[in-house]
Amino acid sequence: MKKLTFLIIAGSMLFAIPAISQEITVDTIKSPSSDMQQFKEDLKAGVDDFDSAKDMNAWVSASNHLGLIANKYSDQWAANYYACYSLTVLSFIEKDSKKKDAYLDDAEVFLNKAISDYKSEYDELYVLNAMHANARIAVQPMARYKKYGDIFKEKLEKAKSLQPNNPRIYYLNGNSVYYTPKMFGGGAKNALPLFEKAEALYKNESKDDIFKPYWGENQNEQMVTKCKAEIK
Repeated sequence: MKKLTFLIIAGSMLFAIPAISQEITVDTIKSPSSDMQQFKEDLKAGVDDFDSAKDMNAWVSASNHLGLIANKYSDQWAANYYACYSLTVLSFIEKDSKKKDAYLDDAEVFLNKAISDYKSEYDELYVLNAMHANARIAVQPMARYKKYGDIFKEKLEKAKSLQPNNPRIYYLNGNSVYYTPKMFGGGAKNALPLFEKAEALYKNESKDDIFKPYWGENQNEQMVTKCKAEIK
């Protein structure tokens, strides 16, 4: 996941499926009876398309494709995971608050499916849940910070208890701290150690298996650079 840039605001992150691009149809995706390798290839291609998109139309089209994959492979947690991920990111990019929430409503459906499909505790699902809660805050920070801020913290702490070396925990936490007012302990100086910890952990992470999420490294690097520039 290499080129996508997005921000988390006041501890927040995006999803909803707009009109399906006509060139992408359910029929273009292999059926659930296909072997696992074909499924992984379909999913990897969908995620790569989303992460390489450069404008809203391309992001929406790629997200729609991931939604179709999730609907076709409805019993595969990873398909639902990335459908939720893409919609949650779309929420951050979208400017209209009603559309932001619509994305997040659809993302929540996929999130719940992913959790149900996995059938046990998994740190990446708690991280995604935290990211989704963060996106809810971004829509209306003052009105939602208490409710979704508590969810954000709870899910990240649970993820940390399961896998303390997951870099996305510290990346999301760093964003939350960065966008918190300095008078409340936020800002670049306090966020930088979290981004730097994530940076070190990302270096040890493999990007060879789409079933093992690895998003966030480039965005984290951008935040490290941003914080260092501000501290100077």
